[in-house]
Amino acid sequence: MCGLIFQKNNVENIDRVAFQGHLEKIKWRGPDVQKVTVFNGGKVALGHCRLSILDLHSRSDQPMSSECGQFHILLNGEIYNHNSLRDELNLTCKTESDTETLLNGYIKVGNKIFSMLDGMFAVVIYDSFNDSWIAARDAFGIKPLFIFKDDVQAIISSEAAAIARIVDAAPSKEAIAEWRIIRRPLPGYSFFEGIEEILPGTFLSSNGVVERHWHWLPCTEQFDQNKFESLLKESIEAHELSDVKIVSLLSGGLDSALIAKLSKINTCYTIGLPSNNEFEGAEETASSISKELRIIELTEADLRENWRQLIKLRGEPLCVPNEGLIYHVCKMMLSDEKVVLTGEGADELLFGYDEIFRWCLKQSEINEIEFLLEYGYSNVVNSERLINFVSELKKNKSPVEFLEDFFYQVHLPGLLRRMDLASMAASKEARVPFINKKLIAYLYRQPAETKINSIESKIPIRRLAEKLELKGALGRTKIGFSAKLNMKHSRKQDYEEFRKTVMESLGW
Repeated sequence: MCGLIFQKNNVENIDRVAFQGHLEKIKWRGPDVQKVTVFNGGKVALGHCRLSILDLHSRSDQPMSSECGQFHILLNGEIYNHNSLRDELNLTCKTESDTETLLNGYIKVGNKIFSMLDGMFAVVIYDSFNDSWIAARDAFGIKPLFIFKDDVQAIISSEAAAIARIVDAAPSKEAIAEWRIIRRPLPGYSFFEGIEEILPGTFLSSNGVVERHWHWLPCTEQFDQNKFESLLKESIEAHELSDVKIVSLLSGGLDSALIAKLSKINTCYTIGLPSNNEFEGAEETASSISKELRIIELTEADLRENWRQLIKLRGEPLCVPNEGLIYHVCKMMLSDEKVVLTGEGADELLFGYDEIFRWCLKQSEINEIEFLLEYGYSNVVNSERLINFVSELKKNKSPVEFLEDFFYQVHLPGLLRRMDLASMAASKEARVPFINKKLIAYLYRQPAETKINSIESKIPIRRLAEKLELKGALGRTKIGFSAKLNMKHSRKQDYEEFRKTVMESLGW
């Protein structure tokens, strides 16, 4: 879990001191080791900040180079199937690092390697013999990756603000308008003019070619509860690959309870405000599954200070108020607890946002403005780009198919960005076992009635929780680490206050 900057200039040499300064500003993404390597007479620079999780030895620091000296890699993330890939591809490696597995796998099979990866990743590979590069991002956008490219240079980084500082990019008014409605810029964009988000499930190369390595294909199998449970358990086990200690978050709800119950972790953390928390529910769950629970309480002043600190680090708007909670609880974890499992993604997989999914199931067709007012966090829809996006996304789809795609392609990556920032800022690696290619491929386009009815949502998870006798979590209303400060405010009022704080802190 790390931060990276790749810069390739076509004319002038890169100022190494300035480049190192830009890397230093994202050191919070990987405080263990920072390293810069320069190629092509000073026209190409690779910078990496490492949070050491697998193979803690310096031999696995990055940038990492191939034995032949041709290929050089920057990787942020974890490849959970990297050991099986070594066997499948007959790779010879000198480290225990998934970075070397990916590098040697790319050398062996080229771009095909990206579709073979099970994990979360943002990666750049530079070919110093041919002065070319390729960049790729995991299927669901768990790890962030942004790019600026013109005739003079190409810059790729984990943080859009890092690129903005290099090219002096201005904030995007259109992206800010979208953020006010959907809490993030549209997919493919960033908060800065001229800086693009590399889309989940894609790879692109220096010659301009962009291709998908993940495709959204409807599952043709009839849903089977036992197979769902098997796939979830398999994913949780895979996400426990680590050379450091693993803990988990635990709210009062089902998703985190299942992760904690089915994993081998011993310690859970929960957090909340004095008047807005799930401590009692988390305690009951932890007791029922025989896990140690550490309760972290913070004040409103703590939360606001956390917002300001995260905004300073990120250099752009936060997406969700509870980033301040997640950051705080991760900061309170012990220094050797560097990996944390979370329940992100269950609601997107299984229609857990029951109000809007039930609203959608009653619609004969989707009206763009009506939908954005129903889903969004503002009483005003004033983004033509956003309206056009919804219009395109809904084409040739039923309302519920459109909503499933919207949550996978827009909502989920936004929440994953929140989790990435909040955990990385505290030098922790957050992992999301519900976001797994086999599991999502199995659930995608399964009939709505397998996931939601007039009474329950996330039906497969509820059936599993019943088997595991998680009775308390089954009966509680989910609030999921709420950062709401005024319980009398509506959702939209709450977000308006949060947005004011964000914009004042940025000075935008």
